[in-house]
Amino acid sequence: MLLAACSGSGGSGSAPAGTPSSTASGPTIVGPTASGSASAGGASFAILPDSVLAAIPPLTYGRDANADQVMAANGAQPTVNAVFSGGISRSLLYNGQSVGGIELYRFGPSVTADGRAHYVPLMVESFAQVTPKPGTLRGTSVEVADGARGTAVSVIGWAKGEDVVLVWASGITETQKIAAEYLKLTG
Repeated sequence: MLLAACSGSGGSGSAPAGTPSSTASGPTIVGPTASGSASAGGASFAILPDSVLAAIPPLTYGRDANADQVMAANGAQPTVNAVFSGGISRSLLYNGQSVGGIELYRFGPSVTADGRAHYVPLMVESFAQVTPKPGTLRGTSVEVADGARGTAVSVIGWAKGEDVVLVWASGITETQKIAAEYLKLTG
């Protein structure tokens, strides 16, 4: 079992109680649009469907009541909308209890494949509020922030194809297990 000893608590945000949540991560939040998408300069930031996330058994995904609104609000920021065409944020659940979360942002056409990795450390630092360290997990370059905002939460982020993925959980070991399994499943 992937998370037999996982110690996450069931918080009401996208992350376990007392950990970073999508409402506090990323850019400054503005009011969400009613349609779940935001636009700036003619581009549109969309909430991506759950199907873009790989299944990570025995974990399941949960959607907090305001997850899509928060993601749309983040996407409404000109600095986000200029880089990303969409995103999704979900809680990671084990036996119905929150053990962490995942955010996936999809790059827009303005970002070249060569420039995508540049955004990963910025996004991990924005989320965790600590400077990440580069590393490698399952052959993929990742950015790792341990002790996000002075908590026991760790964040691992990477760029793969047209996406940036951020995974967080309580403790570096559990975060690495989840991130490694996600990378394994997404090839």
